[in-house]
Parts: sequence; structure tokens; C-alpha cells
Amino acid sequence: MDSSTTADVAVITGGAGGIGAATAAILREDGWRVVIADLDLDRAQAEASRIGAAACAIDIADKRSVNAAAAWVEREIGPCGALVACAAHLENPHRPEDQDIAEFDRIVATNIRGTFVTLTAFGAGMLQRGRGSIVTIGSITALNSSPLVAYGPSKSAILAMTRDFAGAWGRKGIRVNCVCPGPTRTPAVEASYARGERDPKVMTAQTALGHLVDPRDVGHAVAFLLSERARSITGAVLPVDAGTLVSQLWSLYGGLPA
Repeated sequence: MDSSTTADVAVITGGAGGIGAATAAILREDGWRVVIADLDLDRAQAEASRIGAAACAIDIADKRSVNAAAAWVEREIGPCGALVACAAHLENPHRPEDQDIAEFDRIVATNIRGTFVTLTAFGAGMLQRGRGSIVTIGSITALNSSPLVAYGPSKSAILAMTRDFAGAWGRKGIRVNCVCPGPTRTPAVEASYARGERDPKVMTAQTALGHLVDPRDVGHAVAFLLSERARSITGAVLPVDAGTLVSQLWSLYGGLPA
């Protein structure tokens, strides 16, 4: 256990389910004092009770809500030493010409603006103390083409934002990195499978490792980047995708070897 985990608080936005909940549980296992911050306070409280964490409400699309949550954590729980910016507005696959512009605006407001506001609000205390670690949650859709034509660009912006903050805050003692999940079996994606919007067999076939990502796989990567074991890593983009990205050109040569 790192010494930082016994003194500081780790906040996970969007921590009530999926990758956020898996990450919160792993950070508790590692000894962090964890706060699950989520739009759905009831779910956040239930998950917090399950793992021995605290919970608070947050709407990352609302700057006042983010500032209030950051102030509450510092006042009621303790110094925020780690932040996982996981909350996001998701999207189902479709063609660009079928994009609903109101939905596009919601994705931009939540994923881009909301992540920026989250980093600045929770990072304020880190800047005062001269230490901290932040992990943003991107996506492999930020790294290549996909039918997620609003979500993918929003995650590309988060990659750029991560590097910007890493450069700006590095000499202040704050590291900022990004984890990019691939096809992950979250409850939201499982529901999409059930609706026929995605096919898990097709997605699995595109992975070099032959399996889809478990939310805890992403959580372990996040936990490493937050820890002192990653003290010399900042501005990094780490795909956790079961080899989806590396497999793509194999289709030109008959597919991945058995």
C-alpha cells in the first residue's frame, strides 16, 4: 500500500456503476478513502455502503454542482489526492447524418466541458497542496474511426485535455494520465447487447486476446496510474482493450491467427 492512500481521498465521478464502480472497489481494496460521486445519489450511496466508501451527488454538466461536490469532499471527507474523471454521456452507434444535434450538444457539454470543470474543481486543492494524481477515462473510439460520431470526438478532446493538464500541472506535483477502455462489459453495454445494437461475438472476434474487457481490468490500470508506482508517468494514454487496436490491420491479411 502506498503511503498516500492512507492519507488522501480518491474521488470517482460516475462511480455508481460500470467502470467507475469497479475502480472505486479496487481503490478501497488498495486502502484509499473513496468518494463515489454520481448523478444518481441513491445508486452512489448503495455502492458506497457496499464497499465502505462515502457518496455525494454530482452533475458534471453543471459547474455549480461540481464545485459544490469538490468543496464537500474537502470539508467533510478530507484532502482529495486522487481523481478519476469517469462520468460521461454515452452514445449508441449510428451514421453521422442521423446524429441528433441536441444529443450531440449534451455529449459535448458533459464529456468535454464537464471533464474540464471536474479537473479544475477537484484539482484546486491539489494545486494548493502541491501533490495529486488524476486519471481521465477516454476510449479507444478517440484513437480510430467508429460509428460513435459524437462520443468518439468528445473522447479525443479528453485525450488532448489530459496532455494539456499534465504539462500545465506537472511542476505543481500533479500527474494526469488517461486510460482508454476498449469493448468493456459494463451494465450499459450489456443492455446494448440485449437491444441488438452491438454484438458481443463480433466485438470479441476483433480482440487480439480473444475476450472482452472486464470493468475491473480498467480499474486496475487506473489504480496503478494513481499510485506512487507510477510516479514518473504523466500525460500517458493507456489503452485497456484486450488488443482491439493492434488487431485492426490483420483483417487485410485474412484475420488474426488462431
